[in-house]
Amino acid sequence: MATPLVAGPLRLDYDSGDIRCVRLGDEEILRRIYVVFQDRNWTARPWRIVSEEIDDRGDSFAIHITALGSFDAEPFTTTVDIEGLADGTLRYSIRGEASAPFLRNRLGICVLHPMHGFAGRTCEITHADGSVEMSAFPDALSPHEPFLDIAAMTYPVGLSGRARIDFAGEVFETEDHRNWSDASYKTYCTPISLPFPVEVHPGDVVSQSVTLTLTDVPAQAPEPLAEGAVEIVVNADPRPLPGIGVHLTAAPWTQQETAFLRSLALGHVHADVDASGPNAVERIRDITGRARALGTRVFIALHSAEEPDPSLAVPLADAGDTLAGLWVIHPGEKVTSRATLDAWRSRLGPELPWGCGTDLYFTELNRQPPDTTGLEWTTFSVNPQVHSFDDRTVLQNTATLGVIAAEAPRLTGDTGIHVGPISLRPRFNPNATDPDADVSSTDLPADVDGRQPTWFTAAWAALALRSMSSASTIRAVTLFEDLGWKGLRARDAGPEDPAFDCRPGEVFPVAEVVRAVAGATLLLPTTSSDPEAVDGVVLDGPEGRRAIIVNLTDTPREALLIGAADARVALQPHHVLFVDLPGRAS
Repeated sequence: MATPLVAGPLRLDYDSGDIRCVRLGDEEILRRIYVVFQDRNWTARPWRIVSEEIDDRGDSFAIHITALGSFDAEPFTTTVDIEGLADGTLRYSIRGEASAPFLRNRLGICVLHPMHGFAGRTCEITHADGSVEMSAFPDALSPHEPFLDIAAMTYPVGLSGRARIDFAGEVFETEDHRNWSDASYKTYCTPISLPFPVEVHPGDVVSQSVTLTLTDVPAQAPEPLAEGAVEIVVNADPRPLPGIGVHLTAAPWTQQETAFLRSLALGHVHADVDASGPNAVERIRDITGRARALGTRVFIALHSAEEPDPSLAVPLADAGDTLAGLWVIHPGEKVTSRATLDAWRSRLGPELPWGCGTDLYFTELNRQPPDTTGLEWTTFSVNPQVHSFDDRTVLQNTATLGVIAAEAPRLTGDTGIHVGPISLRPRFNPNATDPDADVSSTDLPADVDGRQPTWFTAAWAALALRSMSSASTIRAVTLFEDLGWKGLRARDAGPEDPAFDCRPGEVFPVAEVVRAVAGATLLLPTTSSDPEAVDGVVLDGPEGRRAIIVNLTDTPREALLIGAADARVALQPHHVLFVDLPGRAS
């Protein structure tokens, strides 16, 4: 639960050791300050707060925290001191010491700068030697670090004010977090160019601080607005919805499971094939048959590091129009090279609907733009938890998918864009240097999120699909697995586990989102007056117009749809509501 605090002209939230959403009036000038430990596999591990003291003085505050690391960093104890002064100064400092050796890739403070309003904003970078460089936060998604060797950064805020952030105790640099679908730019300690992992020795002390100071800003924060109905403005200019599908699991379906999937009216299914395995031909025939059983089409990803097996040409040709798209994933190539792809095309049939891209994130396409000449598709995957896993960050990250959708065509040429597989948790860790040590941080497997069967995933999916539709550039989206802990419905036969709260055969709330989107053809863009509290999606199609309204708070709220739709709806805490609306957009 976030605690609202004031530091002179600033309002902000404190939550479990983190400073969040620092606001000057209505403007968010800093998104988050927090401490991160990333182990040798770049996996961010949680902290355990041992003690926490909050002294709220009304126009200022002081917080003192003692926390312990986890997993490899269990021997590390840190104290965090956070001060917010009446003049708007905000200071976040840490001091930690190890009692036993461990390895780390990153250990220290990170600062997130909000995506909204910062793209293209001028920024003055002070380097460690005292030199000053004029720059700007990237507008287009930057594939590499825009700011290096940072001792301080200064940028405009408010009507005529300035914000300066000073960094001490380490060398900092900034990356464009939007590449991984994070709704921020991140300034972090320890340059990525330095060797890693680094051993932390007993007695080693980590001492860092970040200080925000303001000039030429109002002396006091305005009073917060009274909590009333959240307005959701509905734009009358519709956007085409991408075709929506699911990622096929290997296990066969029961009759009840097949009937459930047919009822969703999916636009496609997506499947992975071990193209070098002994059962590749049978696997292609199986997934093609499943697609036909659902009355839909299939995307196939062929995974192989070897030369193409010509026997695969027969089942692929037999798939006919059921085959919507085909690409090759080479484990040694983050973006499949044109040479690899052309070798497969020449052996299996150049007339097939070939695509290119990556099984990883948009980052990789941005760093290695593919040659899309003569191809039908470009693909990349998404998950919102590459860096953080708390509810607030994951939901904020849905907005970034609209930025990615708008920018993707500069890399994908004339091809259709397929986004997927989309998963709530990372499907695997592409950066693991010691995979055997990359164990889950929870009681569930690392690729499973306990929120999958809850309202949360339905809310995330609705807002993510809205963002991906906003630029009218994405043609197909593969969202979650078909069935199971990472899917839309529990399997009829389980498995059951107290750490994953669902019953066999239980339909998850996100399935209704998929059903609504699959049954529509258009999306009407929406803008919420308070998107971190209540937001909504408006769909239109043959069955009429429908809204999906989400309450992201733990209190009852009210939403007021205005513009191209007119409705007032009451929402229970943590609620996803489907509302039929009068009228049609087309």
